[in-house]
Amino acid sequence: MSGFSENHIDSFEKKISVYQLHRMYQERRVVFPNIPSSGRARKMAKISETLETVFLGLSLPVVYASERQDGSLLVLDTSDHLRYLMEFLDGRYPAGELEFYPKLSGYRLEEMEEQFPRITSLLYDYQASFQIIEYTTPKYMHMQVGKYIEKWNFTREQGIRNQLYGEELDWLLDSLVCDLGRSADFLSRWKLNRQYMMLRILMYRFVFQREIWDIGEENIGLQLLLDRTIACLERKGGQWKMELRADIREITEELAYWGRQTGFPLSEKKGKEWQARVLGYLYNVVWMCREMRIPVQRGLGEVTSDERLWRDIDNEKVNFINIQRHHYEIERRLK
Repeated sequence: MSGFSENHIDSFEKKISVYQLHRMYQERRVVFPNIPSSGRARKMAKISETLETVFLGLSLPVVYASERQDGSLLVLDTSDHLRYLMEFLDGRYPAGELEFYPKLSGYRLEEMEEQFPRITSLLYDYQASFQIIEYTTPKYMHMQVGKYIEKWNFTREQGIRNQLYGEELDWLLDSLVCDLGRSADFLSRWKLNRQYMMLRILMYRFVFQREIWDIGEENIGLQLLLDRTIACLERKGGQWKMELRADIREITEELAYWGRQTGFPLSEKKGKEWQARVLGYLYNVVWMCREMRIPVQRGLGEVTSDERLWRDIDNEKVNFINIQRHHYEIERRLK
């Protein structure tokens, strides 16, 4: 299927046997996002659910995957049932309790192959159904799948984004958040969630500084804004990135101090959308205060006292027009 515009997801269906899928996984032709791993008990329970689904003759839900330019498939699946099945086939974990096949409970793959070869053959022959997004689809449209299909949290979304955009993005964002210390206690403890928050903060910065524009285009939404933020980062030199790292550390400390002094709920809804919006603006208020030579503590107080502005930020969609309008309102409050 060919796309009729840039904002279109080109995809195709494909069935892959569990045996072939495991081979592809071992050869790194099927990969999963690097996200925090679940505990052993949860993995075993997921393995059991998947095995019983297969043995009962039911169909697993369609799995969405991004085709990367090297031909490998990045699995977009919040249930993780395929990830844990691959780990079971690798022999890393046994099955948990199986309600309809209790004799298989606690078995590892090699034990199952030895004692129940026919049912193991059934597992290997099982065809998993994939909807594969072609690599020619713009990367931000791959990320849009999370909104419409998988409902990713920020940790999983950033793990997927790092795989799609490459190790350099992971390294850069991690360098900005890895040494923030105790002053950043208002952020999530998960590295990928912190990376996502930092990407959102930089997104607002580039819109505020007019490095992201939408002249002659339809109003730019969140995923395309993040895509353009990454493009802006790729164009920046090493000196700018070093200065940014120092800036982020200083602003984090300043915000943490201000939050303690005023009781502003920086930690409220930690790691969620509300916090991503609040921090996206507050970090940039500090930058603006510096540029306008306004005392930071006073500037933060002026902006956060505007109840209508924060009600709009909370309720309105995150897009270019709204961010730009909020920027003008913040600028007006600071003058």
